[in-house]
Amino acid sequence: MKKKPKIVFWDIETSGIIATTWNLYPESIAHQNMLQDWFIVCVAWKEQGKKKVHTVSVLDDPERFKKNNADDYFVIKTLRDMLEDVDILIHHNGNSFDLKAFTARLIFHKLPPLPKFLTIDTLREVKKVAKFTSHRLDFLGQVLCGEGKMQTPPGTWLKAMKGDRSAIKLMLDYNKVDVIVLEKVYDAIRPYIKNHPHIGALNGEDKNHSCKACGSTELKKNGTRLTAAGIKRQEWQCTSCGSYSSYPILKLDGIN
Repeated sequence: MKKKPKIVFWDIETSGIIATTWNLYPESIAHQNMLQDWFIVCVAWKEQGKKKVHTVSVLDDPERFKKNNADDYFVIKTLRDMLEDVDILIHHNGNSFDLKAFTARLIFHKLPPLPKFLTIDTLREVKKVAKFTSHRLDFLGQVLCGEGKMQTPPGTWLKAMKGDRSAIKLMLDYNKVDVIVLEKVYDAIRPYIKNHPHIGALNGEDKNHSCKACGSTELKKNGTRLTAAGIKRQEWQCTSCGSYSSYPILKLDGIN
């Protein structure tokens, strides 16, 4: 039986930074004025094709939380274990934020780096091909899927970073909705992603006869196309997700 790739949707929620300031509109604050640096309060993730959304938060290690509610070691260690065997990690603005924030905490806690894996950043991908009024996940979720991000009462983040258990639990609910919306937005833009990792090949299928976006082998011919170099290629369209692929014609001799 062919092993399907592990494709994970994820989202992290971080605290703010507590610092002293003599002005409500400071231009900058020296790091010496920090009273508490930011930390990762919680993380939510789900595997593609599975219903359950998993979470981990600073509440999940009661002893650490009791001593220091900003100690995110358990969150980072749990997440690292989950990502150990991931093939593709999907996020919204995650290449610039989530992944780098997580890596910063890995280094801080002196945990080993993760093996290399592929990423798909839905913010980057949608901006490459489309110009929506907004590219925020909340807006894209509402416009493309009829479901945006969960709204939280004012002050929730401040209460959570101070260790309020109810606020942290509310952040977990918010976090889970983000991941659900993320997957729906990804599904909506998937046929438009130009350099999508080849799911067909990751599934163990022939790269030239399977869909790069969803892995389906149900393809139909859609004429031929010329590359910029003048090379003729056979174009195929996936009947499952609608995305297009093109392959050298010689490799497809004898295939209908």
